Amino acid sequence: MTERASAGDTTVAFDPQSGDIDVVAGDTTLLSGRVSATSTDGTPLSTSVSLSAAHGAVDITVTATNDTDEQRALGDICVISDAETAFSSDDRIFEHGYQSWTPTATTPLDDPFPPESVESVPQMTDVAAPDEGRTSHAVTALSGDAGSVTLGFLDHEAYLSRFDVATAPVRLTALCPGDGVSVSPGECRTAATLRVDATRTVDAALASIADAVADRMDARVPAAAPTGWCSWYHYFTEVTADDVRDNVGALDDWGVPLDVIQIDDGYEQAFGDWRTLADGFDDMRALRDDIVDAGHTAGIWLAPFYVQADSQLAADHPEWLITDGAGAPVDAGARHGPMYGLDVTHPGATEWLRETFRTVVEEWGIEYLKLDFLYAAALPGERHGDVTRAQAYRHGLATIREAVGDAFVLGCGAPGFPSVGLVDAMRVGPDTAPYWRREGDAASEPAHENAIRNVLNRQFCHRRLWLNDPDCQLVRTTTDLTDPERRSFAALVALTGGTNVLSDAVDEIDAAGRDLFERTLPPVDTGSVVGVGDTELPARVVCRRSADDAVAVAAFNWDDEAATVRVDPAEYLDADAVVAVDAFGDDGLHDGPIEREVPPHGVLLVHAAPASDEPRVVAAHHLANAATQLTHVECVGGSLVMTSAAEQPMNVTLAVPPSVTTSVGEQLTDRTVRVTVHPGETTIPFTER
Repeated sequence: MTERASAGDTTVAFDPQSGDIDVVAGDTTLLSGRVSATSTDGTPLSTSVSLSAAHGAVDITVTATNDTDEQRALGDICVISDAETAFSSDDRIFEHGYQSWTPTATTPLDDPFPPESVESVPQMTDVAAPDEGRTSHAVTALSGDAGSVTLGFLDHEAYLSRFDVATAPVRLTALCPGDGVSVSPGECRTAATLRVDATRTVDAALASIADAVADRMDARVPAAAPTGWCSWYHYFTEVTADDVRDNVGALDDWGVPLDVIQIDDGYEQAFGDWRTLADGFDDMRALRDDIVDAGHTAGIWLAPFYVQADSQLAADHPEWLITDGAGAPVDAGARHGPMYGLDVTHPGATEWLRETFRTVVEEWGIEYLKLDFLYAAALPGERHGDVTRAQAYRHGLATIREAVGDAFVLGCGAPGFPSVGLVDAMRVGPDTAPYWRREGDAASEPAHENAIRNVLNRQFCHRRLWLNDPDCQLVRTTTDLTDPERRSFAALVALTGGTNVLSDAVDEIDAAGRDLFERTLPPVDTGSVVGVGDTELPARVVCRRSADDAVAVAAFNWDDEAATVRVDPAEYLDADAVVAVDAFGDDGLHDGPIEREVPPHGVLLVHAAPASDEPRVVAAHHLANAATQLTHVECVGGSLVMTSAAEQPMNVTLAVPPSVTTSVGEQLTDRTVRVTVHPGETTIPFTER
């Protein structure tokens, strides 16, 4: 008898006799496949299936049992295998990248991202996935004329789950790879629960799935997103302790309030030899103390699972490396010559991780850790422990978390969903760069455009799975970035609310660059990206100020040519009439839409509020319209009372009706006044004209 579960518009039907499984939306069958599980030699394993309704979607849980009389090596548990779909090759797929840098976006099924270079394949892709077709990790969505279906695995402790999608015709397999772990006779292995949502739009379904993952995996989401300065994008590996101290001094002279000073790559002798300092560094504790004495938290970059072939670690302990079937170290991608992956399941490597991070946190006193190239612990290969790649990865990351306690941990180059609960923040895109794009590079390579693509399309993870890290702002004028490109990235950082880190030599930043960066501080809680699931580069981000129903709307022109862009604030405000300001334009007040010609890769940023016959806060110097900082706005007895949660004074622009006037602030136009809002409560008196 066919088993069914329904919620909202989603129905899943499973026939235990045949193993057939269908996903139906209304009267349309979107997916029609089978449930299966095998050992690595192809021997079928028996399966059982549980279906349950969940929040407008249906959850599918598959358990595989070795019902043979021999021990088997677990292959793939396919929750949905080789499913026929209602979609065609010119429909769309939301493809979620394997790790931080792997491109994530919605594109036509027949238009994949360009292939990675041979040397980048071990870094940017899951080499266990098929070479043909499309692969999405943890979550995916298909959409087109038939409707849409979003799928996501909810548990990531045991499997690097993925979706393999053939494109001609379009067929989908949702699987949990067993990575060859041993399954004894009669032993069961349960796949991660798969949620299928044909009820919601793609963006809403992704958010709902992320909420469920966060709940199951005890996500860590700090209350405040950190701000900071990082040495990487100016000094790269040539950084010295004196460079760090010089910039700490320059930041203090500037007076910009930043939390963290992060020392990036260049302080260590080699990848793997993290406690052996390079020339230019001699006492990490003394450098940390200087940073702390200046009022900042000391941060440092490490790549704990990534081992340089000529490091002392590799020479002393070749048995700590992930190997192939012949005993040779597995290729982890090039960096400083050949690079390998650390077998974190080896007891010696586990203890080395503990010792390394105890040194960094307890002896050096570091409280902020950026951990990079983390994918290296999840490479396919032979390990000391009989565990899946996801289990190995989480063991290594959990070992670090235990050693560092409550220190802030930012993951990077990391399989994202398997990191949930162990990191506080996650880099969600490729490295930014001092240029927009470099022709011939893959979408995972450093570039401003590549970083932006992922930040837009992974906003659904922010404040659900972790704090998003969009990578660093570069506001100095000595890069190849244009003023519009710097502004668009600043607006994106400001309105999405992730970590906010500067990476210029401070003395090279001019007054305009300093003002631009200051306008992104402090971070707001979050913003929403419009168009995820519809297009590769969503062009609108909206940040709402709940205190008085105001908004900031960033409308981007991602094209390589100038384009006319129009923002009608009434689309985002529940009001018949609105007042608006071009945040990068003049101070003029607009009654309704604003239209501009926007340069290539630039942004029209509109601040707006419902129109009123009382003074309103229409705009703020803060690019996100002080969405989180202004917590209460109210007209009381002829005065405008504003409460600010910010630690620094900030400027806001008031829309003043013709019937009143004030002697406070700077009159910008006959209808706008700029005033300063101080921490706590600020009252602006008005009088009748």
